[in-house]
Amino acid sequence: MDGDELIASVYRKIEREKALITAASNMRQSTDNPLVQQRVDANIRDGRKNIAYLEEKMRELQLRQMKQEGASPTDKRLPPNPDGSGPAPPPKDYAPGYPGNEHEYGDASGAYPQGGAGSMPSGAPFADPRPFAPVPKARPNYTKLDLIKYDTPYLGPKIQLMLSQLEFKLSVEKQYKAGIEKMVRLYQDEGDRKSRQDAEGRRIESNQKIQLLKQALKRYEDLHVDIESAEAPDDESLSAPNMRKPLTGLLTLRIHAVKDVDHAASSRFSRGPETFVVLKVEDAIKARTKATRTDKWQDEAFNIEIDKANEIELTVYDKSGDRPTPIGMLWVRISDIAEEMRRKKIESEFNASGWVSADKMDHGGAHGRQDAGGATGSSNRPPSGGHPGGPGQGYAGGAPGGPSNGPVLIDTWFALEPVGRIHLTLSFAKQLKDRRPFDIGLNRQGAVRQKKEEVHEKQGHKFVTQQFYNIMRCALCGDFLKYAAGMQCADCKYTCHRKCYPKVVTKCISKANYETDPDEEKINHRIPHRFEGFSNISANWCCHCGYLLPFGRKSAKRCSECGLTCHAQCTHLVPDFCGMSMEAANQILETLIRAKNHNKSASVSSGLSGRTLRPGGPPQAPQDNAALAYPQKPVEGPYGAPQRQPSAEAISAATNSYIPPQSPTAAQRQQLPPRTSSSQSPAAAAAAAATGLRTPQQAPDPNRPVQPPPSHAHYDPAAYASYQQAVPPQAMQKMGAPYGMPQQQQQQQQQPVPPMQQQVAVKEEIPPQQPKVRIGLDHFNFLAVLGKGNFGKVMLAETKSTKKLYAIKVLKKEFIIENDEVESTKSEKRVFLIANKERHPFLLNLHACFQTETRVYFVMEYISGGDLMLHIQRGQFGLKRAQFYAAEVLLALKYFHENGVIYRDLKLDNILLTLDGHIKIADYGLCKENMWYGSTTSTFCGTPEFMAPEILLDKKYGRAVDWWAFGVLIYQMLLQQSPFRGEDEDEIYDAILADEPLYPIHMPRDSVSILQKLLTREPELRLGSGPTDAQEVMSHAFFRNINWDDIYHKRVPPPFLPTINSPTDTSNFDQEFTSVTPVLTPVQSVLSQAMQEEFRGFSYTADFA
Repeated sequence: MDGDELIASVYRKIEREKALITAASNMRQSTDNPLVQQRVDANIRDGRKNIAYLEEKMRELQLRQMKQEGASPTDKRLPPNPDGSGPAPPPKDYAPGYPGNEHEYGDASGAYPQGGAGSMPSGAPFADPRPFAPVPKARPNYTKLDLIKYDTPYLGPKIQLMLSQLEFKLSVEKQYKAGIEKMVRLYQDEGDRKSRQDAEGRRIESNQKIQLLKQALKRYEDLHVDIESAEAPDDESLSAPNMRKPLTGLLTLRIHAVKDVDHAASSRFSRGPETFVVLKVEDAIKARTKATRTDKWQDEAFNIEIDKANEIELTVYDKSGDRPTPIGMLWVRISDIAEEMRRKKIESEFNASGWVSADKMDHGGAHGRQDAGGATGSSNRPPSGGHPGGPGQGYAGGAPGGPSNGPVLIDTWFALEPVGRIHLTLSFAKQLKDRRPFDIGLNRQGAVRQKKEEVHEKQGHKFVTQQFYNIMRCALCGDFLKYAAGMQCADCKYTCHRKCYPKVVTKCISKANYETDPDEEKINHRIPHRFEGFSNISANWCCHCGYLLPFGRKSAKRCSECGLTCHAQCTHLVPDFCGMSMEAANQILETLIRAKNHNKSASVSSGLSGRTLRPGGPPQAPQDNAALAYPQKPVEGPYGAPQRQPSAEAISAATNSYIPPQSPTAAQRQQLPPRTSSSQSPAAAAAAAATGLRTPQQAPDPNRPVQPPPSHAHYDPAAYASYQQAVPPQAMQKMGAPYGMPQQQQQQQQQPVPPMQQQVAVKEEIPPQQPKVRIGLDHFNFLAVLGKGNFGKVMLAETKSTKKLYAIKVLKKEFIIENDEVESTKSEKRVFLIANKERHPFLLNLHACFQTETRVYFVMEYISGGDLMLHIQRGQFGLKRAQFYAAEVLLALKYFHENGVIYRDLKLDNILLTLDGHIKIADYGLCKENMWYGSTTSTFCGTPEFMAPEILLDKKYGRAVDWWAFGVLIYQMLLQQSPFRGEDEDEIYDAILADEPLYPIHMPRDSVSILQKLLTREPELRLGSGPTDAQEVMSHAFFRNINWDDIYHKRVPPPFLPTINSPTDTSNFDQEFTSVTPVLTPVQSVLSQAMQEEFRGFSYTADFA
């Protein structure tokens, strides 16, 4: 539909609404019935709301069309909106003096105050990240609960939400009705009259609900305006994956009244229908009001215990005959109630403080950039004296106080579907095991990591059990997974029921698993889908990953032939089965496999293939048929054992029957060497040096340990403790540039070091190296406990001979294996080696690693100044001190990113302070290697308050997550509180996805600017997300007075020096840890030899140790 047709369509809708208002006005003048007048008044109010919304859409269309034509953006046909931005407010009543006019929208406490966008966050997960740029239209501030309120001004988002919700409810109700009809027929055949009458009543009620849902759905479809804007992003706020689990707690509900509903028809002489409300929690009836003929209730309050539930349903019934008739319905998600209450707490906290959002500071205060010592004014409040910026002063003066002690209640009118409204008072008290105080201060928080689930491999898919908290659709059978556990492929995100995953026969075609067997069954039905972009305005699910498609045009694709819908990023994962359902395709493939297995068993029994399927068969057959089949795996098996090869007859039959086409990408992947073979990354070089593996750039070394054979030697703890490195760390520095490094580094390290130079370098380094002392547990005395983590603890230790102090991280092998963290532990060691490579001044260095039968040990340098969390709890940092620490942290992150490492756990707890006042970043347990510009990963991990939105949304993410955490860190150091807070992890996640950080009015412009750019929810627009990485952040005006070379070489005098009474003084560490006796608790379990082999090659000693 082009612009003119769309404008004409909107114009027709406006004229239709005007005609309905005119007819309603005439009806009101011709009747004296107060009930009819009340209903007509409601129709007129709704019509005026609709006209205001449609006129706003008309203005948008006309402005866009004029911009495309290059005309002046002045609309002569329609007057501009008075306030110039945002959706039109609800129109006033048709005429003053209507009954109930004064309180018809409920108590003011039940709705957000108008103009509250400064004190409350944006409702959409992503907001405009460009600070202080003129934004033509401010993003509205609403929650999902706001959209179902009767007086919501956000009619556009409400239409999108209700189209999706009503279509889903309608499909579920139709399935329910079909099931009831089967029961009716069954009872009729059995002659059970009582059960049949009961089922017949439920069928009638279900049919009535279907009519209500269809009526409501048509009303919203008539109002929807299909504006396809290339500039506006798709609204994912209504369909973003919800991190919250089903909630448990106490729901308090009071039902006051209903209004403007269409009552059921009654006989002429009856007193009118009796109205009552039924409350359901997850389809189970929990409460019912008394029947009333006045549409009001006095003492209808309910306290309902909720146990892991998602949604409540309120249905209004009229009883005028034998059976009650449903006349209105409302659905409220319990998580939306909890979210509304959380926002109300924050609202009450910040309203009295004067803290505002960044865009409100810009609109209300002075414009233009100011230096770090300046202050911004506000039209709402006289400007403060500015922030002095001294080391001992900060912004927390006038910080928000604690939440009010009074109960938080939601008291408002909610919209019933299809017509009417209901007045409710709601509150929900969550039952929490680890409730956190809702205060301002900063506290220690442990990191979380997604627990590795048991993997079920099926046709290359790596299926893991996944709990879904959205309505999902099975990619195999097409049925719904309603708030239930399902199976999801870890690689391609294919989602299905638990009962369906064994039936999946189509292979995973993700990059990690696309290796094809020449004997694989194929269907000759290979018709590709014709996916085209479309405007998604209703409930459609992705046919591959099962998630609800977001509203808009950019992320939704539909096959023009068969109507299949999917995400734009999932189109290449959908098999070419256009015109055939996945279930039918899988049934055909299963039949083919069954038939082939039958034929194979028959041939084996006849002795035809017994001789040819023997190890060491002639290799000519696979080579001759290589052009007719997909690339095959290397012939050599694990540990060099020969692989069993198929017979020539089998290969010939497979190729002649199916002849699958050659995959260019697969062929390239088979012919070309691996990425890391031509240019080794520092992480891979460190791993090779630690484990004795040979890289292609290294000449063969006869002294290097040989690969372990299939039958390993018996485990000997002494051998583990005395394991020596074959290649010194200096040799690692001679490696070539890693693949995918930023362009600057590639220019600096473009030429790889020749092997001869490497040999010379090795020879130069080896002579001065003396035989190293075998470091073991008996070399140390443990003095104190410095901290505790997920799998172990860090203890202060001194060497028995030299009395040198070290921090030793102790991890139990049993816990590492149980939690599948072996590779993570090895990765942590490799990251330590990367930090050791240049002895970076702001990264913690590793002196040695060793192990015993039960534990592994990281011997690290001891930093006695404590961490920044302890120091910020003792006193505020101030601008200069926070700027100094931020600059040093920035250089540490820059070094990590230049070496392909993302940190993922940046927080005050992990930043240590040396006695000379400089910082050291510690704890590399969540680091991820081989993460260059453009590389992505998807592991859910980090500390809740520091996790970027893309991690929470279960999206692929890159190194930009470190810059989001860096923004949270600066915010905490400047304001001594977190920008995103909550009583539990779910509330913190909600705040990260929805809340807008607030700032004191007197906060300098540059400080607000860098925080706003770092805390941008779109990762591709975040400061530091470009190819220059840290250079973007270093160039920001917040660091305009920083000399980066002086910072790196520690020539800048630190703003604060920690003090200790003695070298072994642990007063700068949390007393919760230091009060614990430093002993190693005995481990009762005994690890098998196979488990011990997991830690082979772990021991290490640095050359500077």
